Amino acid sequence: MERHCLRCRRIAAELARSHGWVIDGEVLTVAAILHDIGLYPSVATGGVYTRDGAELARTMLPAFGWSPVRIERCADAIDRHHELRGQLSRGPEVEALRRADLVDVSGGLFRFGINRAWLQRLNASVPRAGLARELAREVGRALRERPLTLPRIFWRES
Repeated sequence: MERHCLRCRRIAAELARSHGWVIDGEVLTVAAILHDIGLYPSVATGGVYTRDGAELARTMLPAFGWSPVRIERCADAIDRHHELRGQLSRGPEVEALRRADLVDVSGGLFRFGINRAWLQRLNASVPRAGLARELAREVGRALRERPLTLPRIFWRES
């Protein structure tokens, strides 16, 4: 999962560059590292895993002197990385991470304009080995322990 997070960070930065989006690199980095952390028992509260990760960011980032605006941007990127609709209105970091996660999880089936050769070089330098197995294990655990929360990573009330 660590490599997935690193690939997502690099893909998100490439998406931002190619679209001319100005991003806060630190917000993007922290969001990319934490975006799936809510899947893990040490962080999970039994709710929607993306919200658990966002809450972790909201709890820990003030200690590092982050402004409330940056904290919310990071938390939104974590919480909304599976949204079905675009999230650019919430900030380029939020939309870039949303797209990057889909690019990586799909193995490049979705690319949002990212050059295939660039993606192949990334995957050679940060291998994808083990990603499918780890995702299956952690999503399987979420399905067993909190099955009614999984649809809410895609659809929410607000």
